[in-house]
Amino acid sequence: MLKYNVNVFIKILFIDQNYKRQHKTKECRMKIKTVRLFDKDHKINKETWDKIFQDIRFTPSSFDLQPWRFFVIESQENKNKLKTCLKGNLTQLETSSAMVLLFGDLNKAKNSEYIYQQKWLNNEISLERKEFVLKQIKENYSSMQENKLHNELFLEGGIVGLNFVATLQKFGYNGGFIGGCKFDQVNELFAIPRNYLPLILISVGKEKIVPEEEKGQKKTPFKLKPEDFVNFL
Repeated sequence: MLKYNVNVFIKILFIDQNYKRQHKTKECRMKIKTVRLFDKDHKINKETWDKIFQDIRFTPSSFDLQPWRFFVIESQENKNKLKTCLKGNLTQLETSSAMVLLFGDLNKAKNSEYIYQQKWLNNEISLERKEFVLKQIKENYSSMQENKLHNELFLEGGIVGLNFVATLQKFGYNGGFIGGCKFDQVNELFAIPRNYLPLILISVGKEKIVPEEEKGQKKTPFKLKPEDFVNFL
């Protein structure tokens, strides 16, 4: 069975805490760096895009229906169209190699027959298991309320979006999540089917290196302490 490739977004650090006793511990942490200023002259080639999207195919989703749909905006013409929907965020628009619109398919269950037929042909599941899961999918989504479906798509979009940005870093690029957009206008603007629900906008590119003398004093960003957001029941 295919395994999810968590190595694209988990960094393993080996820290020698006691050289005399050679005691080593492992620290696992997600290292995501969001960027707002990119090298505006850099373009991402098609081969690299293909590798990035190949990597994120294994992101988990409900029933493994993989409902995410990516629209990569590279041309200046389409960037200008997108500009009419943005609320600020012009630096990202003007300097990024691409702006990526991420959608979730409201008709996600329609692909279930094809997906599970391929799983069966790939010897991942038995015929009995295939029929059982397809029945569950049909029962689950035929009666699902719209707001619950939307919530599920936003959850899955958040997971694949984070994996996408982490994978960009693997290839030497960065991304930035953008919520300041009139998402209710983008389907019509780019002739995108209405059953695709807009979830998030992500700017993508090569980080612009700022000379040290222009950076100023770097400060550690403020973050809430674990006791502020963790509860043990």
